Amino acid sequence: IELLERQRALVGELSELARQQAGLTESGQTEALLQLLGRRQEIIDRFAVTQDDLGRLTGRLSERVRDLAEPQRRQVRSLIDEIGEAMADVLQRDEQDQEALRASRDRVRRDIATVDTSKQAHRAYVRRKLIDNRFADSKG
Repeated sequence: IELLERQRALVGELSELARQQAGLTESGQTEALLQLLGRRQEIIDRFAVTQDDLGRLTGRLSERVRDLAEPQRRQVRSLIDEIGEAMADVLQRDEQDQEALRASRDRVRRDIATVDTSKQAHRAYVRRKLIDNRFADSKG
């Protein structure tokens, strides 16, 4: 039960960071977003450790749960459900943020392409102007 409670707390932290991540993604605060992603990775690493510990214990999970008193069984089921729902929420938010980042990336690509096209047009105009003026004397 203690491991599940730790996982629930970690997933709660992930969920809060996922909410903050959405705001940073929308506002384009790249540095803050990178810092937040670093914090998320630390939490994910801690969650993975608890998952490994839980994996070692769950070899006989059904027996262990069966041996628990009814209130504890309900608590275990409730914790597992809460963790699952919170993880689903985090994953959904991540998908939305990824889509927003893809859209932002595509906008930047289009903007860069527009700038490149403008630069190419400007260079072509300047070259043409230089070529057209090649035979002019100092008075024009």
